[in-house]
Amino acid sequence: MVKMRLIERGFTVDEVLRRVRHDIITGRFAPDSQIFPKAIAEELGMSFIPVREALRILESEGFVTFVNNRGTWVTPLSLEDANDLYSTRIEFESQVVRMSTPFSASELDALDGLLDELHDALVANETRRVVELNREFHFSLYRKSGSPRRIKVIEHLWLHSQRYQTLSVEQREDAGDREHRVIVDALRQGDHARAGDLLGEHLRTTIDLINRDYSGPRDAQHAVAPSP
Repeated sequence: MVKMRLIERGFTVDEVLRRVRHDIITGRFAPDSQIFPKAIAEELGMSFIPVREALRILESEGFVTFVNNRGTWVTPLSLEDANDLYSTRIEFESQVVRMSTPFSASELDALDGLLDELHDALVANETRRVVELNREFHFSLYRKSGSPRRIKVIEHLWLHSQRYQTLSVEQREDAGDREHRVIVDALRQGDHARAGDLLGEHLRTTIDLINRDYSGPRDAQHAVAPSP
């Protein structure tokens, strides 16, 4: 565990970490491109040391790689990695839905409300809001599993997934609305096994789109994922 400490201009190592991670996820730092720590430090008006500490954490998370005599590089994207990532997500996320405790009527109504808000945000082309509501819907399901460790793993997988989510040339116009609603219907019927299966199918749709439309590193370098 890295001890967080205050640095110049009120930044903490954790804040630098979140900022650089966000820049990697959104494509400001393109896949397989070099990162220059001193340039980041100059941009943020701080010393080199906190940036170096943040990059070491990002290395442990799999976002960057330190190459001897070549510096720090953003981890590249690939179909092999995307398929491995989504296969792992399907396994974990389907499992936590299957093991979730029963949803109350008010909790199911809240899920319906989230999906209505998500639909409205999509119609209004509010991309950031769509991303936030989609995440809140999914994690509202996962939190019912009562498994903080599994949820922590899923949170990490979601960060990496954001680097791939907009590589598909043709996005789903309904942002998965129909798939989300049938998951809620299964939960309303108390069929958590089916809800888990439907969640897995929902994720497979995304990776199928990526497999169909991804044409290599050029796509990855020009992709800009929604902000978290």
